[in-house]
Amino acid sequence: MQLELKDIKGDGLEQAYTCTLSDFPDLMAMAECGGPVFSEPLAFKLRFQKTGRFVEVDGHFDAVVGLKCGRCLQSFKQSLAESFNLTFVPQIESADGDDEEEIELETEELGLTPYREETLKLRDPLQEQLLMAIPISPLCDESCQGLCPECGCNRNIEACDCTRKPFNNKFTALAGMDFKK
Repeated sequence: MQLELKDIKGDGLEQAYTCTLSDFPDLMAMAECGGPVFSEPLAFKLRFQKTGRFVEVDGHFDAVVGLKCGRCLQSFKQSLAESFNLTFVPQIESADGDDEEEIELETEELGLTPYREETLKLRDPLQEQLLMAIPISPLCDESCQGLCPECGCNRNIEACDCTRKPFNNKFTALAGMDFKK
């Protein structure tokens, strides 16, 4: 997935991409290791606008990802619809200057995406947007009760008779005392 700069005319360019999981190697590796699995197709809508040597991209994607709930460990599917912005800048070749004490920030550190030879490579930035949209602690439902810490049963499906043992701290002896005098 790439785009030539010459294809972006003065009023911009709008493109729609339909991708498969095989287009994104990091997503495939994550799925093979038991992580989130994206359903196909992955749909992107991108609008490119050239400003000098910079290329601004306004994008949106729609995807469905299979996750495991962080509380009950049940598998579920969640729809993701995210908008994002990217800025592509020409790659500047760095000169080797070991005598300089200045620290130069790389384009990636500034949140910019470098391009070379008048070609925008889209695979890695789009893959990154998909990865950032995955929830850190996914929940199958806001009211999910999770697993019992004693017996491990799924509290959404069955109730258990486990009693929670009180936390053993030094102040539990004061729980029954009457302090009114």
